[in-house]
Amino acid sequence: MDSLDQKHQTKLLADQRRQRILTSVYEHGSVNTDELAARFDVSSMTIWRDLKILEDAGMIRRIRGGGTLPDGFTAAEPIFQKKQTLNREKKASIAAYAAQHFVQDNHIIILEAGTTAMAMVKYLNQRNLTAITNGLGTLNELAHRLNNINLLSCGGMMREIGYTFVGPQAEQFFKNIRANTLFLSATGLALPEGITDPNPLEIQIKRAMATSAERIVLIMDSTKFGVRSLAEILPLEKVAVLITDSGAPEDFVSELCQMGLDVHIASAGERINEECDE
Repeated sequence: MDSLDQKHQTKLLADQRRQRILTSVYEHGSVNTDELAARFDVSSMTIWRDLKILEDAGMIRRIRGGGTLPDGFTAAEPIFQKKQTLNREKKASIAAYAAQHFVQDNHIIILEAGTTAMAMVKYLNQRNLTAITNGLGTLNELAHRLNNINLLSCGGMMREIGYTFVGPQAEQFFKNIRANTLFLSATGLALPEGITDPNPLEIQIKRAMATSAERIVLIMDSTKFGVRSLAEILPLEKVAVLITDSGAPEDFVSELCQMGLDVHIASAGERINEECDE
């Protein structure tokens, strides 16, 4: 192995270690420097440098003996099984509407790992459809449809709390593909903060998905309106369409409409922007 290959491998290992440190912080609330050093078989000084890099990026906060959640962390991330039971009817109506109105024959779509995107699978009846995901739950649902859906999935490191593939390998996969539409969800939607999530690993993979899609359709139930999480996924200006349910606050929807967002209410089948244009 020449020196350039060796440097590349060393950087890759360091990136993977930091991704795993991030996962530990966001799943357990804090990490201990000595425990991490033993876990990764590196020096405590190496771990301390890792923590400093993550802190400089705004992803964690260093404390004596380790690292913890950054200041401003508010919204906890529910485990995947719990998310499946939350607001099931709202998610089903949004999923059905999205699948019926925003997917066409021969389309290439990205379904992020959220439960609303996963719920879209049973409503997909288009021909020659290609679906791509980073979610194990979505992948399992799509696996039953291989007779009429071409299925692709990224690799990467799996997060237990969300059953999602994340990390540099997953991000690179999405940066190398092209899709017609990304169906995206998040923990919260607030103004002026925009679309936010609590976990940097999830934020990074969703940003990579967004760079691959010609159009971004945001699928979010009304309970997420006004919720502020750790950090922005991407600016609202990059979103073409928002699909939500009839529980969305009218004043909030009106403000989004005035910003130029094409808002659809799934339960009523309304396109809110038609009202804004009057």
